[in-house]
Order: sequence, then C-alpha cells, then structure tokens
Amino acid sequence: MSQKKYQVFVSSTFRDLVDERQDAIRNILDLKHIPAGMELFPAADVEQLDYIKKVIDECDYYLLIVGGRYGSMDTDGVSYTEREYDYAVDSGKTIIAFVHKDPAAIPVGKSDIDSSVVEALNRFREKVMTGRLVKSWRNRQELEPLVLKSLIHAFNDFPQIGWIRGDSAATDTILEQSNKILQENSELRSEIAKIRETEIPKFEDIAGLDSQFEFRYQTSSRYNGRLNYTDRRASLTWSQIFIGVAGQLDQARTDIFIYYGVKEAMKEAGIGFKPSSLDETDKIRIKVQLVALGLIQTHVSKTTQGGVAEFLTLTNMGRNAFIEGMVIRDTPWDS
Repeated sequence: MSQKKYQVFVSSTFRDLVDERQDAIRNILDLKHIPAGMELFPAADVEQLDYIKKVIDECDYYLLIVGGRYGSMDTDGVSYTEREYDYAVDSGKTIIAFVHKDPAAIPVGKSDIDSSVVEALNRFREKVMTGRLVKSWRNRQELEPLVLKSLIHAFNDFPQIGWIRGDSAATDTILEQSNKILQENSELRSEIAKIRETEIPKFEDIAGLDSQFEFRYQTSSRYNGRLNYTDRRASLTWSQIFIGVAGQLDQARTDIFIYYGVKEAMKEAGIGFKPSSLDETDKIRIKVQLVALGLIQTHVSKTTQGGVAEFLTLTNMGRNAFIEGMVIRDTPWDS
C-alpha cells in the first residue's frame, strides 16, 4: 500500500449540501487521504477567497458538487463557488465534478428561485460540463458511491505529487541520490535561464517601466436582478503593472493571472472601479511587453489534465526587479 497521501479540496455551496459534503469528506478519509474544505468558514467574502486559493494550491485534486443553488456572489455577480472552480481550472488541478441531473426536482428550500440567479447557475453548470467528464447525480444515496469510485479512479489514473511522512519518505542513500539530482537540476535550470536571457530580443525605443500604458477593461453591476457591463479605460505605469503581475507568479501560472495582477495593481493605485474582465488584446500586449523587457518568460508544458498550456514565470531579472519594487527602505530622520 502506497504511503503517499493526497489532499482533496471539496467545493460546493454550503448549507444546501452539508450532508453531501460530509459524505465526500468521509469517503476521502476512508481512502486514507486528506480532505480540505471551508467547513470552518461558511460565510464567503473576497479575503476568504484569497485564503481559499492558497488552500487549493496545496491540494492535489479539486472535487466539486453542484446542486440547486448558485451560492453567495461577489460584487461582480459571480458566486464564490464558481470563483473557486475557475481558479482550480486555471491552476491546472485535476477536477472531479458532480452535477445534479435535474435541478428542477430539488426541493425549493435547497434551490434558487430568482430567475437571474437560476440563469447564472445554468451557465455555471454548462461551464463545468463542457470539455471534461462529469458525473450526474439525483440524490445523496446515488452521489456517495459515485464520489468513492471517482476518487479511486482519479488517484490511480491521474497520480499527483501528494504528501509523504518525513520519517518514512526515504533512506539516507535515496536522500543522497535525491539531493544530487536536485543539485544537478538546479545547475541545469540556471544554465537554461542564462541562455533564455541571452535570447531575449532587443527592441529600440521600447517603453520602460516608468512609461504609462492605457488598457481597456469591463466592470459589472447588478440592476433589477440582471448584470450590466460597462466598458472602461485606465492607465498604469509598466512598473505598477509588473509589480501586480509578479505578485501572482509565486509559481508557474497561465496568462489568466495577468488579469488578477492588473486588478491588484488597480487596487494599489486607488482606481475605484473593480474590473470584471480585461480586454484580451491588452492582456496579450502586457504579456508581450513584460517578456520584451526581460521580466517574465513563457514556456509550454503539460497540464495535469493531459493537455498542454503556456505558463508564465519570472526571470532572474524579473525576480530582482520585483524585490526592488517591494522592499521597504529605511527613511532617515530629519536633522
């Protein structure tokens, strides 16, 4: 029996699926793995979402249960459950999803009745069911064995890094071999980084970090139960944009994190309107500019879903520039 333990994030709306969540958590424990969820934090807000993202980062799998409720929504009209799901997908997590087969048959007390919320739930259901295998369920008794079988299938067919107890991870010989490989790997990465930096194309008259860049974005607001979108423009320096984006690149990320970086940069700059989306062309411009400045690099790699995607990471120059921009400096006292 493998000593590796997997951590599984269990996501769903909360009060209407308490029993179903507990069944899923018990299944994970019965398989001798580690469940993670927000049972201690049933209320949702933006700060908790940031914490949830860190928990998802530490997990190997993301298990989603969709019932008859869309869940608490943020100011953009998007539920926190959908935000969790989008983040798990963008992070390349293996998704194990269960969508209720007939939401109309769910008791009124456990389903949404507002037409605009039902519409949002249906869009979310369609998103989850597009491009991946999803199990449908009708009641708690049917869902529990589906969860158990799907977990076993995911653990066997899509093995992840997992966790191993420190006292049983390896012998001294294996640790010595592992350390040697890690050292060689680090040296190779250093050589590759140097080669990549010499390959960065040089451009004349390229806008520097102090130059302003005007970009387009949308905001959303809810009126009479419907979402309305407004096109807007804002300007930030390339330094502000880079600091925001670099703060998201604590590990290799897809370019969706450029949006999160710009959103953070706008918040730091005191721009009042919160973006619900970033213009796709301007997002590409930001990526290309930061690559041309030698601050980030891109590479194509396999995802845990078996496909391929482009990932962004900081270059050595970018990491140094980020530290330079974030470090707190000593302010001398006036004499």
